[in-house]
Amino acid sequence: MRAGSRQNLHHDFETAPEGVEYFVLGNGSIFAALQAARGGEAATHGGLLVMSPERFGRKFSTFLFVPERGLRNSRIGVWVNGVEYAPEPDSSEARWEYPDEIPTVALAWPAGGCRVREQLWCPALEPALVRMVSVENSGASPASVRLIARLDANRVLFDEYEVDRLEGVLTAVGYHRLTLFSLRPALAGDRHLEVRLDPIPPGGTATATFVLLLDAPREQFLRRGLDRVRAETSECWGRRAALRTGHAGLDHLFRASATGLRAAVALSGKMDGSIWQYNFEWVRDQTMVAIGALLAGHDDVARRLLERILTRSVSEDGNTVEAGRFRTPETMELDQNGELLYGLWMWWAWTGEDVLIRRYWPKIRAVADYVLRPEFGFDETGLLKNSREFWERDPSFGVREGFELAYQVWNVAGLPKAAEMARRMGDEASALRWDAAAARMRLALLEHPRFALVDGGRFIKRRLTTGEVQRTFEPADRSRFPRGMPLREETVAYCEPDATMALPVALELVDPASELARRTLEELEALWNQRWQSGGYGRYHVSSEPDSPGAWPFATMFIARANLEAGNHDRVWRALQWLLDAPGGRAGSWPEFYGERPTPPLVPVGIVPWTWAELAIFFVHHLLGVRPAPAGLRIRPRLLSRLDNVRARLRIRNRRVELTLRRTAGEPRAWVNRVPVPVREGAVDLPPPAEDLTVEMHLRT
Repeated sequence: MRAGSRQNLHHDFETAPEGVEYFVLGNGSIFAALQAARGGEAATHGGLLVMSPERFGRKFSTFLFVPERGLRNSRIGVWVNGVEYAPEPDSSEARWEYPDEIPTVALAWPAGGCRVREQLWCPALEPALVRMVSVENSGASPASVRLIARLDANRVLFDEYEVDRLEGVLTAVGYHRLTLFSLRPALAGDRHLEVRLDPIPPGGTATATFVLLLDAPREQFLRRGLDRVRAETSECWGRRAALRTGHAGLDHLFRASATGLRAAVALSGKMDGSIWQYNFEWVRDQTMVAIGALLAGHDDVARRLLERILTRSVSEDGNTVEAGRFRTPETMELDQNGELLYGLWMWWAWTGEDVLIRRYWPKIRAVADYVLRPEFGFDETGLLKNSREFWERDPSFGVREGFELAYQVWNVAGLPKAAEMARRMGDEASALRWDAAAARMRLALLEHPRFALVDGGRFIKRRLTTGEVQRTFEPADRSRFPRGMPLREETVAYCEPDATMALPVALELVDPASELARRTLEELEALWNQRWQSGGYGRYHVSSEPDSPGAWPFATMFIARANLEAGNHDRVWRALQWLLDAPGGRAGSWPEFYGERPTPPLVPVGIVPWTWAELAIFFVHHLLGVRPAPAGLRIRPRLLSRLDNVRARLRIRNRRVELTLRRTAGEPRAWVNRVPVPVREGAVDLPPPAEDLTVEMHLRT
């Protein structure tokens, strides 16, 4: 090698180049994403990323990434009259479609005088990706067409190749086993399959279907047959939640979120906190995704997440995993305990099943009791203290020992739910203890003369153990942060506003119509377009940002949820439209944040499943207002302006609930299975569903 030469990865290894987005598919046993580029050479347009959701990794460790060529060989090559064509950004379109309710990525592009249309989908029960390729001859003469599908597997993971030339099957073997075959006759080369379509007459269409299997035998797939596999998949998605708002963008946000929630979680319940970014698990992220999955109709996904948390991510004494490890009490994320308790109660409420509660009751009890330990200062004020804040900054960032708003809020929300579960278990002593602790914490949070997390008529982020509000972070060594980042370069790092200040409003710990809520949400408007003009809320005041300035999608949804409850519809629409317009919006998968990322020393930006969960919660819990409980079902919508007729299909206690919301100029009215029922304070209260229901509500304009 000559002096000074360098060996570089293909630029497809980058996770967030400008103009690139990912259409995500998966079923718990296989994960796939179609990479779409809006133009230029930022990335391979139409490249396919495949991995096992059971094993975390970076983008360059996906199964079809080749260091020298990136994802180029993962595309289908189409030869028309002897010339090869591939999809190009300026002449092709990637979009979501839902034939037979199956989430399907469609990629349409020209090839000579032909039009190519690819459709990619994952079966519900097979570890497979199905890729159907149709070629329409739009020319005036017959077209000779060949399709080339390559299996060029990642050399780091696969070191053996098998070619069955008789059957036309390619297999790559290593840490996993990948099998590629066609459902119509194919010629097998060393690394590719060739399907020859009969000369296609003018106006005619020919189709071939390729199947990529992960760690499964081809014979099993063929024995079951594509028609049966597709029928099962359609039936499965027909049981999931559905939403029709009359607004194409909002419907897209919900459907893409439901698809992403299924794709992100392995059959074991394992889930990366950010795909291709962190390669770690968090109890808070998994819990929120479990809640979102429940609301989207993925009961099975929610159960696997919660069970994995309880078996692998909670210690016997109730500590919870953050970034794949347990931390000391001084620097652990105390909100996680409350979130997990809340999520377990939601599982019980939505499914009517208490099997998880009964099976894991000792650990659940430990999770609730953990936050009441003396080292968190509970006996002094009823509030929880330590030296870490919600966004994972610690004393090295300038965080001082004190009371974090989000830690109180989530435990005020979660401990009463734990008390309900305790009574289900006949553990009245624990129920009384947790109800009392939550009430004391809530009172202190709102009204304590020295330590209330309210100041100036609004919520504050953090108060120190001295009673002083912590308004700035003062790191001991700013030079340890990456160059150019605000926390390194600026002399004053403000703590507030912080997106978590929206949580007590979104969770309705206070009246969303109150002056306290109004002032808090006004304060949070400072987070919109802080030092950028592309929209979105930052997670907190940019001056204390150890990363670069930029908007955060799931933090934006914290604030959107609160604003919907408070009736600030213009702000909600602005946030939702930003998600639709931002890079990733068309595909429905969003990076953790939008900003420059110095990599290294920081990790690359990946796709955060939590955003999908926030959207599901926004639509079902807030907009539709569907609130199951162990003893009943409340429906209390917050119908967003400009929406006059909303329909939804939900799954509650394994019953199908069809909900229709309409605006009316008259008095609110409601019907259940066509029988009138009373509407009180904008809500309908029903017993737990014992049969399929149709619910129609007419809401005052």
